[in-house]
Amino acid sequence: MPEDIFIFGLGNPGQEYRFSRHNFGFTAVDYFFEENDFPPFINKKNYLISGKIISDKNIFLIKPLTFMNLSGKAVKDVLNKNGVFKIGENEAGSNIILIHDDLDLAFGSCKIKFGGSGGSHNGVNSVINSLQSKNFIRIKLGINSPERVKFDTGADYVLSNFSRDEIKKLPGVLKIINEILFSIITDGLAKTMNNYNIRRAAE
Repeated sequence: MPEDIFIFGLGNPGQEYRFSRHNFGFTAVDYFFEENDFPPFINKKNYLISGKIISDKNIFLIKPLTFMNLSGKAVKDVLNKNGVFKIGENEAGSNIILIHDDLDLAFGSCKIKFGGSGGSHNGVNSVINSLQSKNFIRIKLGINSPERVKFDTGADYVLSNFSRDEIKKLPGVLKIINEILFSIITDGLAKTMNNYNIRRAAE
């Protein structure tokens, strides 16, 4: 049986959030979707899902429709329906990838991580609480920038849109995320973390 890999991009549904920093996970999934010719997303009420085979693995792209703070509900629904996660059995693992914005990383940088707390990110904490596990891959996408000082709170900042300068740089950032996802699928997590976390830190 081919291995199933579930790639979740976190964000908020709705046109008004489309270009917000908090929707970086959605944006990354959309880019991977387009670059790798996935079939159209199917609306399953709590989430959008698309899938295809890459390197003999079933790759599923998912965008929760539950709004960020309830992301865990959609993640658990997907895994339950696919027999991956059952309540109380702690079956989350390395075939689950969560892509999300990170306020502590500078825009243009990213970090691949397995496990760990969700910090102040409500979407990640929702997933951890729903799965009762921290054991999944996270791709953290930096959104911090000098623009942040213009906003009263971090919440206001993450819900704001990318600046014009950031939008110009987005394709390059998204290309790297595309490479990272493809590397995890084809080469595995350890090799990908070694190649990309070290390389990005050195740049």
